[in-house]
Amino acid sequence: MTILLGILSALSFGIGDFLARFSSKEVGFKNSLFWMLVVGAIFYLILFYFFGDNLNPNSIGLSNSFLSGILIMFGLLFLYRGLQMGPVSIVAPIVATNPFFVFLIRFFLGSEPSLTQWVSTLVVISGAILISISAESFKSSLGLNSKQIKESITISFMSSGMLAVGLIFSQEASNTMDPLETVIYIRFFSLIGIALLLLFTKSKIILTKKAIPILFFQGILETTGYFCLVSAYAFDKVSIAVVISSGFGLVTVVLARIIIKEQISKIQSLGIFLTFLGVVGLTI
Repeated sequence: MTILLGILSALSFGIGDFLARFSSKEVGFKNSLFWMLVVGAIFYLILFYFFGDNLNPNSIGLSNSFLSGILIMFGLLFLYRGLQMGPVSIVAPIVATNPFFVFLIRFFLGSEPSLTQWVSTLVVISGAILISISAESFKSSLGLNSKQIKESITISFMSSGMLAVGLIFSQEASNTMDPLETVIYIRFFSLIGIALLLLFTKSKIILTKKAIPILFFQGILETTGYFCLVSAYAFDKVSIAVVISSGFGLVTVVLARIIIKEQISKIQSLGIFLTFLGVVGLTI
């Protein structure tokens, strides 16, 4: 069941993030995230109405949900910004290295990694370096300058790190609450966070006819992916679910190659392969 939930999560996240590229270009990355979370909130409430029990919040669960919601909100915000401006096949694989950051955080908190995990760490770093180096090839094809390329790489790593910490807090929250209740609180805090950000930055709330169907499916897919991931926490092998779900980056890259014909160099392909290979190795 853990593997199945991880696969469903990866497919949902991968397709949803690919759609986020188009919605971010249409209404801006902040509005894209806001409307995605609105759709997700409505979808979660419908699910809870039919399948949920009474809400049973507790201080520990709510505290972890709050921290997870805010961190994931910023992680997705950086992801959407990266997808809006940078190459999908650069941004998605870097963001998908979040299990690597989870591993580092667990290490600093006292866990003892195996030799295989340390080797896998070097493999992930090597892959990320190759992906970053290959980004220069998109200057001509996408009309980006070196500053924009560096910015997209930087915010991709920032997104990955914040999503990793957010996932750790979501795991802690799910230990004290039902999975559906956990994701409702986390997404609620994320929605409040992006709404306040729009307010304080005096950003206009934009929604176009062209963006509505994209945002609808984007919201449903992202919501489904996150629910599947949190549901997998109820089983023993949490790390496997997290790693499999990180395959969303590969799904997004494949869609970018097939649909928008984004070119992938040999160095970039090697970097993507090493990154995902290393991420898988971190679970051994």
